[in-house]
Amino acid sequence: MGQPTMPTTPMNKGDRLLLEREFREARQKAIDDELDQRIREHARQVERSKRAPKFQKAAKTPLDFLVVGDSWYDYPLEDNLLLPPYDFGITGAYNLKALGNPPPTMLSLAHWGWASTQVLTWQHQQRIIDTIETGPWNNGKGPDAILASFGGDDIAGDQLAIYLTYGGHVTTADPRFQGVLGLVQASYEDLIALRDIFAPGVPIFAHCYDYPLASGRPADGLAGPWLKPSFDFALYSAPNAQSVLHDMIDKFYNMLNGIAAVAKNDFHVINTRGTITPNDWSNEIHPKPDGFYKLAQKFLAALQGYFPGRI
Repeated sequence: MGQPTMPTTPMNKGDRLLLEREFREARQKAIDDELDQRIREHARQVERSKRAPKFQKAAKTPLDFLVVGDSWYDYPLEDNLLLPPYDFGITGAYNLKALGNPPPTMLSLAHWGWASTQVLTWQHQQRIIDTIETGPWNNGKGPDAILASFGGDDIAGDQLAIYLTYGGHVTTADPRFQGVLGLVQASYEDLIALRDIFAPGVPIFAHCYDYPLASGRPADGLAGPWLKPSFDFALYSAPNAQSVLHDMIDKFYNMLNGIAAVAKNDFHVINTRGTITPNDWSNEIHPKPDGFYKLAQKFLAALQGYFPGRI
C-alpha cells in the first residue's frame, strides 16, 4: 500500500468554516464539562462540611466563595510545565483554598484566558445565577463572598498595540488606554448589578494584578508572549515599556478604587502591586507558584479583616 498523500487542493471556504465551528463547539463543551465537574465537586465539599460537626464537635463552618475570572485564579501551569488538573492560581488548592482557619470552600467558575467580556457573557452570567440560586452553599443561602479577577486579558495580547503611542517616546499609557479601562469598569459594574439582584449583601473582592515584565517569555510555548511584541512593534525601548506597564497597572488600580469608593457597591480592592519580584515571574504576565502563594496571602489578610474569626 502506498504512503498517504496530503490533498493537493486547498480546503474550500465552506469546509473551513465548518471545521472552525466544530473546533469552537468542542472547546466550549470541554470548558462546560470542566465547570460542571467543579460544581459537582463543590456540592460534595458542602456536604462534607455539613457532616463535620458530627465527627468534630468544635468544627467551624467554612466560608464559601464564588470565584469568577481569569488565569490568576485558574492557572494549570507550574514554571511553564503543563500539569493538569492542578491549579496554582491564587484560589487554587495549594493557595487560598488551603489557607485560613478553617480554610474556605470555593466554587471556581474562572477559566484561563478569559477577558472581562467572556467572564460576563449572557451564557456565563446565567451559569453564575443558576449556581448562586441552586447551590448548595455552606450557609444554606449563597456564597459568603464573590472573588473576581478580570481585565488583564482585555489588555494583554496582540491588541495591546492599540493602546501604545507609536514611536515609543513616552513613559505613560496613551490616552486611548482609558477606552479599555472603561470596558473593564463596565464589566465590574455589571457583576455588581448581577450581585445586587441575585446575591444582595454579598461582598465582592477584586485585585489589580502586579507590574508585569515585557520580557517576551511565553507560557511553555502554549500562549504568549503578550507584551513585548506590541512594544517592539511600536518601537519602545525596554525602560520605556516597563514605565508604561507600571502606569497602566496604577491606572487599573485607580479605576477599581473608584468603584470601591461607592459604598453601596460593597466592592473591595486587594492591592497586589509590588508583591511579585522579578524572580517571581514565570512568564510575562503570570508568577511562579511561590508568587501566586504570596498573592494568596494578600487575599487571606483582606478576607480575615472582613470576616474576623471565620477564616
